[in-house]
Amino acid sequence: MDRKISKQLIQQRLIKRLIKIGLVGIGLVAGFTVLVDFLKPSLAIDDVTVSTVDKGNLSVSIAASGRVLPLYEEVITSPLSSKIISVFKKSGDLLVAGDPILELDLESFNADVERQKDELELKQLELKQFKSTTQSALNDTEMQIKIDGMKLERMKVLLSNERYLDSIGSSTPDKVKQTELDYEVQSMQFEQFKQKFENQKLTAKVNIKAKELDYKAAIKNADLLNKKIKEAAVSSPRHATLTWVSDQVGASISQGAQLAIVSDLENYKIEGELSDSYSNKISPGNKVEFKLGNELLTGTVGNIAPSVNNGLIKFMVTIDSSNHERLRSGLKLDLYVINSVREDVHRLENYSYYVGAGDYELWVIDEGKATKRYVKLGENSFDKVEVVSGLEMGEKVIISDMSRYKDQQTIDVDW
Repeated sequence: MDRKISKQLIQQRLIKRLIKIGLVGIGLVAGFTVLVDFLKPSLAIDDVTVSTVDKGNLSVSIAASGRVLPLYEEVITSPLSSKIISVFKKSGDLLVAGDPILELDLESFNADVERQKDELELKQLELKQFKSTTQSALNDTEMQIKIDGMKLERMKVLLSNERYLDSIGSSTPDKVKQTELDYEVQSMQFEQFKQKFENQKLTAKVNIKAKELDYKAAIKNADLLNKKIKEAAVSSPRHATLTWVSDQVGASISQGAQLAIVSDLENYKIEGELSDSYSNKISPGNKVEFKLGNELLTGTVGNIAPSVNNGLIKFMVTIDSSNHERLRSGLKLDLYVINSVREDVHRLENYSYYVGAGDYELWVIDEGKATKRYVKLGENSFDKVEVVSGLEMGEKVIISDMSRYKDQQTIDVDW
């Protein structure tokens, strides 16, 4: 026989059911909360690079590339066509001024030297003989002029006497006229001879000058050949390192061919390249900064190439510490050419995020959260970037790559 369930028992069962439903609901809410927290984006502070906004001076610079070169480098070329008969040094050897590097075959040139020496002596004798002959001819002409001058004076006296005799009736007018005519003819011949003598002196001077120039040219040719002979004993022009040498004994060498390269590998300079769009922002005297490892080195812009090649301008940099132990020939560097200085500006560290002045989206860290913020950046130096607006002094900013969070606005930061 069925019994009727009491109201008290019904209420107890209802309460138990409600408690179970409540516990399930609480469990679902707790699980959802945990799931949301798990899926919510966050990052560890050790996984990003953070920069703190500071204030100070900014050396505005232009990015350029550079290559380290020896401060001094000389290519030694062959002064004549010959062949190598001996090599005394090898690449990498340290040299002092005058050290022999290699020897060329000079047998045929020694014969040329002797032949040219004989020709020079012959030209010297010819010049002396020509001067002597010319002077002798001039002396003869000058003596003849003196004799003709004396004859002219004698005829002048005869004319005077004839006129006197004619005045006293001891001569005739025809004889006086004949004497006058003879005197005029002699006078004209005398003047003609004097002019001829002047022309002869001028011609002799020109001819002697031509002979002297010919002789001097022969001397220069002899000196040039002797100089080539001396240069053929290839030696180091200064204290340096032999960086390359043509070491094939017996090889034929043409005039002007490279024989050796000597370089100063203790002091260096930099050959820089810069986009021609910055041509108005670089000039001799600009300071240059560059990093060698973790060390900051400085230099000064020297010569700037007047021409543009493939959109690039070449310039030379004198390094303040040109003998730095870590400098090596051929080493490639990032250069920063300073063209102005801005004082008391807000700054961030220069990092891969910066690609030039403009607007940026950067993540600012505050109270355990990183929030995306629009920031305006200006000029830069090699290590700092100018903050124009959007950031305040002391704020911490993530400057490493945050592209994976581009769809987020806020991220938790785990310290």
